Amino acid sequence: NSIENKRIQQNQPNSNGCTKQPSNPPPKPLNIKHATILIEATIGSGFAGKRIKWLCRQDGFPLSKFIKSKSQCEDAIKKGRVFINQQVAHDTGRIVQVNDVVSLVEEYAPAGDEQSTDDRVEDSGVKVVKELSLQDRDVTIHVAYKPVGIRCVGSFSSNTLESIIKRRSEISRGTKSIFCHSVSKLDTGVQGLCILLTSSSKINEDVLRSIKVSYTFTALIHGNPPEEWKRGVYVKIPTEGLRQWKRQKTHQKERDKALNTVDETDDGESSTVAISTTALDLDDALIIQCHDSLQIIDEQQQQISTLTLQSRFDNGRLANVISYVLRKLGFPVVNDRFGKREYSALPRRIKNIVKQKVCIGCYNVDIAHGDVVTNVNVEAHKRTQCSFWRETLA
Repeated sequence: NSIENKRIQQNQPNSNGCTKQPSNPPPKPLNIKHATILIEATIGSGFAGKRIKWLCRQDGFPLSKFIKSKSQCEDAIKKGRVFINQQVAHDTGRIVQVNDVVSLVEEYAPAGDEQSTDDRVEDSGVKVVKELSLQDRDVTIHVAYKPVGIRCVGSFSSNTLESIIKRRSEISRGTKSIFCHSVSKLDTGVQGLCILLTSSSKINEDVLRSIKVSYTFTALIHGNPPEEWKRGVYVKIPTEGLRQWKRQKTHQKERDKALNTVDETDDGESSTVAISTTALDLDDALIIQCHDSLQIIDEQQQQISTLTLQSRFDNGRLANVISYVLRKLGFPVVNDRFGKREYSALPRRIKNIVKQKVCIGCYNVDIAHGDVVTNVNVEAHKRTQCSFWRETLA
């Protein structure tokens, strides 16, 4: 063992020719007195005898405001953010008792590791494309590009967009008291531009209401839309597309069917989407325009098209709503989880490049504040462009 330890310290290969790298030591436990406590809860009789990894994510427990899943709980415990009776909890299977005090603290960097925080910001893939300062207000607008897999909202993890922009602003300003609010709620599985606000004080509702954002998405869809889509068509955003898992109750569906008010499709969603050539208010509508189409020469004779879709709808998860609308219109987004049949018919070469990524993203935003409108855009990903697939399949 002493020989092996010496070999590791000298970074020399072992008998198999492999170099064993020494593992990094875990961060030293943080003294809770120096931590920023997000929330605390005292265990009552109803939760006594439960494991901490189960308890933290239960709706009736205060920590569930920040911890929504088992993986988030395990991540928080691994990073030393969960304390029981002011002692850091190392074991996700720890059983709590009556009157135990459970605390969740903000994520911290171990002593002497200030640079690692900045490195994690850079390694996240998040890029600030543009920054705007509001006149007469201590508020900065950040237009940030986020990759797939980054959640926009939340302080429960250091990997959310809010946390990343907050840390970056604190580093640039040299302070630890920056407030960050995400105006955009772009879906976790979608990449694109998002709008966030930072300030040295809490951002009030008047500032939020004064900013209007128009989002333009680019999507690759199955099929070739009608000719009128090239000029642009409007679609009213249906409310049932906002949260697909909130289904109507069975008895309500049966009552609606009896009244002939619901037309259900195979996936159980009501079909209430219709296009219009009359201009609609983009606060609750989409304008859809087709820019390019491609006929794939193979046995299936598949067609794909590139669309742009613009809206000021701001109730969250707009990419999910857009996918719902396009699916109802018969042109699902490529690799939409409800469009597996169409996706399976595509050539293997396309599927090998697309992999698990849905072909939609937000690559253009217009930010209106008062009489000033600022446009910010980045290049759309190649997988959304028919021109890329035309060259790839040639």
